[in-house]
Amino acid sequence: MSDERRRWDDSEIEAALRDLGADDTELLEPPPSVWDGIQAAVRDSEQQPGSNVASMARRRKRRQIILAAAAAVILLAAVAVALTTLGTDDPGRVVATAELGHDPESFDPLGAQARGRAELVEQSGGHTIDISDASLVQPGTGADLEVWLIRPDGQGGIADLVSIGLIDPDDPASLDVPAGYDPLVYYIVDISIEPRDGDAAHSGRTILRGPLERT
Repeated sequence: MSDERRRWDDSEIEAALRDLGADDTELLEPPPSVWDGIQAAVRDSEQQPGSNVASMARRRKRRQIILAAAAAVILLAAVAVALTTLGTDDPGRVVATAELGHDPESFDPLGAQARGRAELVEQSGGHTIDISDASLVQPGTGADLEVWLIRPDGQGGIADLVSIGLIDPDDPASLDVPAGYDPLVYYIVDISIEPRDGDAAHSGRTILRGPLERT
């Protein structure tokens, strides 16, 4: 230390302490700003962890809601796919068949070499007519092949009939039986040549016909 500063030894410190009076040892009250600062620091230290915990809890809850919603969407999608798969993969049950033949005396001569088989398929959503084992004819320009279901009268004539749709002669499709028509009452399957003339009635040019019989 500098020579200008005198050293304090133990005896001098003890002498200085003996000279202290009561006023010298009285505790002083710190200014209010000190306590305000301490209390603020304590509050911050107490509230900050709680705030973090609350924030973490809110984030966790929000994440749980998002995950639950995502799981619900996935579940609904899985159910929809399953229902769609069930609907498309259900082959149904064949309940009646018809061997379709050509009558040379009353049918259109264009169908003389045609043949086919119709199957009535029962499914959960109703009935279809499937044309299989078919060798059909081209109907010519401006015409189509149309499939009908006929309700016969007591004399074997036509009491009523309903169109169930057009078919491709090279790839006949499955056709839905319209609602309200019982295929066991409208049980005659008819395929005709229909010109594209805007007339929805049967043309009278049948090429194949046959009754559905229960299997």
